[in-house]
Amino acid sequence: LGGFSTGLSKADELVCAEVALRLHKPKATIMMCIKATLKICEWALSSGQNFDFVFKDIGVLVCRGNHVVMRFFEDLVRKVAQSQYLAEGLLQV
Repeated sequence: LGGFSTGLSKADELVCAEVALRLHKPKATIMMCIKATLKICEWALSSGQNFDFVFKDIGVLVCRGNHVVMRFFEDLVRKVAQSQYLAEGLLQV
């Protein structure tokens, strides 16, 4: 699919392991879901599809043709604002 790689780095795999522990799900299940989502995203981007990924309580990844932007929900930015450096980074994205 396109020129994208769905391989996860070792750091990503560690994050998956932590998520799996918190959700009481097998790490392989978490990784499979992430890889499947990436494959769908790759296909949609490579074929010029318009789509949105909604991340509950986080924001929306808006994809229009070859333009991709992440829109964070204001509530999340306010929660993160306790760390001014991180909040500024979110707002710049």
